Amino acid sequence: MTAAVGVATSEMRRSFGLRTAAAAAGLVSTLSLTVVVYRMLDARDAAVFFAILAALSIGPLVGRLGLGPNVIRLVAAEPTRVGRRAIASSHLCATAALSVISAPVIAVLATWALRDSPHHLPVVVLTAAGIVAESLRLTLSDIFAAAGRVGASVATTHHIRSMVVLPVVGAIAVAVAHPTLLEVMASYTAVSVLQLCAALVVGRHDIAFRAGGGVATLRGALGAGARLFTLDLAAFLCLPGTVWLANVVFPPDTAALYSAAATLALQVTIIESLAALAVTPAAARLWAAGERDQVVRVLSAVATLSTAVTIVAVGVLAAFGADLLGFAYGPSMREAAVLLVVMAAGGIAKTALGVNITLMIVSGHITEAARTALIALAVSVPFAVTAAVAGGPVWLAVASASAMAAVAVAQWRASRAAVGAAPRAGLNVVHAWQSLRPSP
Repeated sequence: MTAAVGVATSEMRRSFGLRTAAAAAGLVSTLSLTVVVYRMLDARDAAVFFAILAALSIGPLVGRLGLGPNVIRLVAAEPTRVGRRAIASSHLCATAALSVISAPVIAVLATWALRDSPHHLPVVVLTAAGIVAESLRLTLSDIFAAAGRVGASVATTHHIRSMVVLPVVGAIAVAVAHPTLLEVMASYTAVSVLQLCAALVVGRHDIAFRAGGGVATLRGALGAGARLFTLDLAAFLCLPGTVWLANVVFPPDTAALYSAAATLALQVTIIESLAALAVTPAAARLWAAGERDQVVRVLSAVATLSTAVTIVAVGVLAAFGADLLGFAYGPSMREAAVLLVVMAAGGIAKTALGVNITLMIVSGHITEAARTALIALAVSVPFAVTAAVAGGPVWLAVASASAMAAVAVAQWRASRAAVGAAPRAGLNVVHAWQSLRPSP
């Protein structure tokens, strides 16, 4: 193993470990937060809150338009510090421009069920501000990851935000006699903005705040990221996007039930995204250095470990999900156990094969990956709408899980055709863990 490979592998392992730990803590915090919100708000406010959580997922996807993976790819391959700062700045400015334009529209859509409430407009404003802050902070997190600043990248993820928001919302539940969604969103947005400010201070050496380039530079960054946005959109529509569909199609009680299950399932299926964030910067450097076989081996090892964790999580939910949901949320939530298990199970294929998207990004086959995602969505989205309208929440959950699996399999096949290699999860977890350990 060369020195470059050893350093890159060590970085991947450290990043994967830190992100997994942060995700575990974030999962507990998100679970606890949804319990608090579900119990303290009425059904409509609770359903809208879950829709806002989905908006905080799709909002940054639109506001960043694929700029996150693109900045990781470019910064990781740029040899000069001045060049890296210029790339980071152009992507951050592009994120700001896009998110300011798109966030209000997404906020209105997410809170539409609240339109006849007196606090609808303030909630829309707070949601839009939260989306902008989330978009900028996540781009900073990607910039930190590309620069090898693993700790700073993890500290600016939404998992840490969830950990900070939980005690604040808990205090509101205790201190306010009849809390509404307005108080919850005020605290949520305040935490997001403060976390963004801290990230800007930490990242001041990685960003040239007065970098030139103007409109041409922004146009270049947006053009490069547009194709990557398709991949993010596919990930959103497969699961978080169904929360919006549920709020439109189902009555408030059923929508709240489905939304809670989908939000929890997302915490299980997000393991693949964590793995991608952990390995993409180092994988891009290895691929540029010609270590292509090593990239495939590492991606396969990461897929194996991620899939093992996902299978264990799905098994626990299948065995104890109904009891856990009933204990945490109340007896009415026991009905959501089937929805949760079905959607979480869809994440198994995603974690087993999703690393192929990373391989196609670092190898420059972005167009093929985007085309594959669009084809899969053309089939899965109409299926999901039909399932929700004609079949109800269980069939919508089945459609969501099927869409995740279909996209993962399609990208695996596309990688085999475009790159000539297709990493996937294996059965030897011990070997996968050892392959990520640095050589003595």
